[in-house]
Amino acid sequence: MLLRVVRIGLIVNPIAGMGGSVGLKGTDGNAYKKAMELGAIRMSHLAAKRALSLIRGDIEFISAEHMGSDVLDYLEIPHLVIPMRSGETDRNDTKDIANIMKKDCGLILFCGGDGTARDILDAVGTDVPVLGIPAGVKMYSSVFATTPEDVPNIVIGFINGYAELTEREVMDINEEDHRNGILSARPYGYLTVPYLPSVVQDCKGIYEGSNEYDEIDEVAEYIVSTMKNDTLYIIGPGSTAGQIMKRMGLDHTILGIDAVFDGKAVGMNMNERALLDLAGKYEKIILILGIIGRQGFFLGRGNKELTPSVIRRIGTDNIVLVSSITKLNDLKELHVDTGDPELDKELKGYRKVVFRYARERLLKVD
Repeated sequence: MLLRVVRIGLIVNPIAGMGGSVGLKGTDGNAYKKAMELGAIRMSHLAAKRALSLIRGDIEFISAEHMGSDVLDYLEIPHLVIPMRSGETDRNDTKDIANIMKKDCGLILFCGGDGTARDILDAVGTDVPVLGIPAGVKMYSSVFATTPEDVPNIVIGFINGYAELTEREVMDINEEDHRNGILSARPYGYLTVPYLPSVVQDCKGIYEGSNEYDEIDEVAEYIVSTMKNDTLYIIGPGSTAGQIMKRMGLDHTILGIDAVFDGKAVGMNMNERALLDLAGKYEKIILILGIIGRQGFFLGRGNKELTPSVIRRIGTDNIVLVSSITKLNDLKELHVDTGDPELDKELKGYRKVVFRYARERLLKVD
């Protein structure tokens, strides 16, 4: 039940997340045009529909043409419309709309990734509470709901006053470096976010140092020792999974998806189509994934090439999780956000995480 009426602004970045399944690592700049050529679909509209389909009550919505109004029309949610120029939208449109909304909205929902979060920050600062609906390829900032389905609970908590308003970090990611396999992340600023534990994600943890390397090398040594010659191993992004490839004397796409069979690389930096094609050739498949530090995600953040179709082809029981003990000690639970709520439910429960040689720990996927 809602205790007061509030006006909520909705901004949907129409190109956010399009680069994920096709392996582009993002859509800043002109990358979305390449994503379109490769057959990408508009993921942000799907995420916004998932987030808003369960929101009901005395809420006044306002959105803009081409950037959220179409989602509210689809859901038959009454709303005010901000007129927009025709043609392609860009980050300046996001900023302009946010500037209009901050004058009389109690909360702004934005649907996108870290790039959209930076644009929102540039426009509103901490003047008005905001909440991110996760739809980007990379979402290392701590201003997003854990999944789109968590948005209604946070909104209700904000309206009824039990979601605490806190300043949450926005990360600055150089997307060109990111597409070239270099993760250069630094704090960009802070947004005011209605916070509820577990349903608002944390900021990505950055772990460096000799202890971290030794820990992941021990994990890699164990995984390599258990590999079988008749099984295809799909290796996810990140330093922990990447160390497995290094242990085998193979190159690794640090921010991409690779594959190994019988000790040899059979796929590098694969997108959804390449993964499905390759998986169709093998009977036995194991997917090895690292975990994002502090956030606890192993699917749905930074590995959008692993679409629901790919995961179902591999099988939810054929996923092996790996982590350093340092990173694991920072986590109370794990998360997934595959884009398919039914698949997310199948993945919930308890999962084993390899954190030392032949050592595992159970963590709940929530």
